[in-house]
Amino acid sequence: MTHNEFNAVIVTFNPNIENLYSLVNCLSNQKVKTVFIVDNGSKNILDLQVFDGAVSSTTKLELILLNGNYGIAKAQNVAIDLALQRNLSYLIFFDQDSAIPEDFINNLMQDYKEIESQGINVGLIGPRFIDSRYNFFYKTIDYSSGHRKKLDVSNITTPMRSTLLISSGSMASLDAIKKVGLMREAYFIDYVDTEWCFRFESLGYENFISSRAVMKHAVGDSIIEFKFFNTPIHSPFRRYFVTRNAFYMFKEAHIPKIVPTRQIFVNLIQQIIILLHSKNKISYIKAFFKGIKDGVQYLVKKG
Repeated sequence: MTHNEFNAVIVTFNPNIENLYSLVNCLSNQKVKTVFIVDNGSKNILDLQVFDGAVSSTTKLELILLNGNYGIAKAQNVAIDLALQRNLSYLIFFDQDSAIPEDFINNLMQDYKEIESQGINVGLIGPRFIDSRYNFFYKTIDYSSGHRKKLDVSNITTPMRSTLLISSGSMASLDAIKKVGLMREAYFIDYVDTEWCFRFESLGYENFISSRAVMKHAVGDSIIEFKFFNTPIHSPFRRYFVTRNAFYMFKEAHIPKIVPTRQIFVNLIQQIIILLHSKNKISYIKAFFKGIKDGVQYLVKKG
C-alpha cells in the first residue's frame, strides 16, 4: 500500500482559510493523491478559489462548490461518488479545522495493514483524539460485545476495536464503502458518523481506533464541566439536529434501540444544563422542541 493510494475529503462551510491551507499543505507533504474540498455554500467563496489544481507533483486538489448548505453527509457523498467513479483505493475524511501531525497518514496506514494482515475485514479506522483545549484523550465507544463500553485509549499500543469513531481523520477503503453505501443525507450533520459506523459493523466489517495515529480535536464550541458530566455546547441550529436525529436512529434496523434511547435521555440532560448557563434560552428551547416534533413525526410516518 503506497501513500498515493490515499485520497482525502475536506468539507467546508465558511472556513478559516489559514487553517484550511495548513491542512491541505500537510496532506500534500504526506503525498496524498487527491484532496477533494467540498464546500457547502461558504460566504468566503472567493478565498476558496485558490484551492484548485495541483498543489505539488504528487497531490491534486479539487474544489467542488455546492450552491448552498446541504449538510456534511451530502458533501461527503459528492466526494465519495467521484472517488467511486475513478476507482480510487482509500478515502480519509477531515473537518475544515482538522490539524494532523506529519506522520499521520503513515501511522494510520501501518495500523490498517497490521489489522488486515490478521485476516480481519477492516471497516473504518480512525485516530486517537486529544482534546485541544484540555489535553486529555477522548474515550471511545464500543458495542461489539452487545453492551456499551466506554474505553480508554490513552495508553494503547495496538489498534483497538471500537464500534463508533469520530468522522474526522477516519479512513475506509472504497471497496468497503461500495458495499456499505453512502451516508444518510437526511441526517444533515449530527449522528451521520454514528449511523455509518453501525452500518459498517452490521455488514461484517470491524471498526478500529489506531494506536499510532493521533489528532487534536475539540467537541462543541465550549464545554460546561460537572463532576461526572461534561456537556459540549453547540449552537441552537446544531442542537436541533442532535435532538431530531436521535429519533431518526430508531428506524435504523442496524442500530441497537438502546443507542437512540440513551441519546434522547442524554440530550434532555444536556439541554437542561445548556439552558441553565445560556443567555440565548428562547432559541435553544425552540430548537429543542422543534427537534422533538420533527423526530416524532418521522417515527410515526409510514415507510
